[in-house]
Amino acid sequence: MLEIIANYFTLDWQIPILLSVVCVSLASGVLSPIVVSSRMAFFSDAVAHSTLAGVALGMLLAVDHPATLMIGFGVIVALLIATLRQFTTLSFDTLLGVAMAGSLAAGVLLYHKVKGYAGLHGYLFGQVSLLTWTDFYALLFNASLAILMVLLFGNRFLLLAVSRPLAQARGIRVARYEFLLIILLGLVVSLSVRAVGLLLVNALLIVPAAASRNVARSVKGMFWGSVVVALISGFVGLFGADYFGLPPGPAIVVVAVALFLVSQVFRPLFGHHAAEA
Repeated sequence: MLEIIANYFTLDWQIPILLSVVCVSLASGVLSPIVVSSRMAFFSDAVAHSTLAGVALGMLLAVDHPATLMIGFGVIVALLIATLRQFTTLSFDTLLGVAMAGSLAAGVLLYHKVKGYAGLHGYLFGQVSLLTWTDFYALLFNASLAILMVLLFGNRFLLLAVSRPLAQARGIRVARYEFLLIILLGLVVSLSVRAVGLLLVNALLIVPAAASRNVARSVKGMFWGSVVVALISGFVGLFGADYFGLPPGPAIVVVAVALFLVSQVFRPLFGHHAAEA
């Protein structure tokens, strides 16, 4: 195991993999409390499912870099969902369910048209072991953007999650910050899909905050705890997957869920001090 860990710090082709996992963990860790508090779990899942349609469309149109269209498609779907929310009487969950099912089905059909089912597994469950320096730079931008937005607007995002009327009463332009959050999540989810897969990326935006919330004594503590859980999940999942010969993406999520279960066991020890959102 020590040799496996050392390789990620010394071998040229494994260093970007480790750094990319760190970036994905940081991005998901800082956004997870906002996603959970805003009850946007299904929203990020719908955006993740739409990315397959984006990359398949890029291949069908013979675009040089299909991943670019994947990111754009994810953001467009996110904005479309947010817009439709303003003009429909359907519940938000119902709207997300329709978007998630439709985008995934369309993506599979388009992908099958271009490549059959070859390589589909990688988009569903991630390709951590194939990440390069180019992927790292994209994920570094991903993490930097997520951290910057949370530092600048995190309190406003959380206030919107608690009460939209209260946010309006305090002079916050609700629609502006809702769309900003939607665009941010669309970008982060789309950029993270190559690493952990569209079926797993949503887990990293939910589980860290859920685990941290069980034991945190404050909202600030929940944020820091979420980042710690995400980083531990990334490191342990990556190294453990290499040691046991398992796919890294699912391994990272399994570790995160295991940490959630541990936090659930210890939650009674913290009584009413658990953070509420």
